[in-house]
Amino acid sequence: MASLRSKLPPPNSLVAFEAAARHLNFTRAARELGVTQAAVSRQMQILEDHFGAALFRRQPRALQLTPAGRRFQAAVTMGLEHIANTAAELRRVKRTGDITVSTSVTFASYWLMSRVAKFRAAHPEIELRLVASAPVSDLAIAGIDLAVRYGRGDWPNVKAIHLLDNEVFPVCAPGYLKGRPLLLHPRELLGETLLHLVEHDRNWVTWNAWLKAAGAGGMPSKRGIEFDNYLVLVHAALDGQGIALGGGRLAGDFLASGDLIRPIDAKLSSGQAFYLLMPKEVPLSRPAEMFRDWILAESAQGKIDPPAET
Repeated sequence: MASLRSKLPPPNSLVAFEAAARHLNFTRAARELGVTQAAVSRQMQILEDHFGAALFRRQPRALQLTPAGRRFQAAVTMGLEHIANTAAELRRVKRTGDITVSTSVTFASYWLMSRVAKFRAAHPEIELRLVASAPVSDLAIAGIDLAVRYGRGDWPNVKAIHLLDNEVFPVCAPGYLKGRPLLLHPRELLGETLLHLVEHDRNWVTWNAWLKAAGAGGMPSKRGIEFDNYLVLVHAALDGQGIALGGGRLAGDFLASGDLIRPIDAKLSSGQAFYLLMPKEVPLSRPAEMFRDWILAESAQGKIDPPAET
């Protein structure tokens, strides 16, 4: 094994190269892998130093694989796919009653956890493991049976099944508006304390985008409060600190309980949705099929969004 290790480039570089060669774009590869563009670029430099040859032709607006890069891409893709598929099969044989489901912390906290007890009660023989987000393209190699992601449903190397639509609208605690006049037009939100999520997620609808789409015609007059975590942002809204943008599905339970209200009857369709993802080339185990059928049935029940406060 020591001899084989001395012949191979660093494993991290191989994974980064596969993504960079497939996308022909270091930024998109970095986004997929959950690292920075500089980290991907550094891994490519390590590989090229290892070989003493260029793998990419770097042009102002595009990347191209060199002949050496194309040859190496074929070998790396074949090797990693074989390893991923074999590892997934071995995991399935070893733990036939286990399933691993990957979701965002937000989706798990505000939708899944309030419902998953029903699945566990119906299938006590299945050991369910929930994990934070894993790279979509590496579900099999990461040991992920199923994943839930928010986007447009166009992820590579996975099968995506539509799960939940999502509309975005302002929400706040009832106490925030207590004794206040009703908000009648989106432009009136410009003078309110708005709770912002820092733009670390390209799928997130920002306040600026929402206000523009709603015809507010201006910029907020107050700075508001910024958060880098949606869970903390929601707690601030529940605490009455301002108005947040909430997804209809994620905020549904809070609206139903009255902990949050809609201060204005305006909403925006983001053009994105929640999807259930599974590895494209690896068949689901029976427990994973059971969870897939359960979550699809659960999502189909849905709830009608409560109206705005009047």
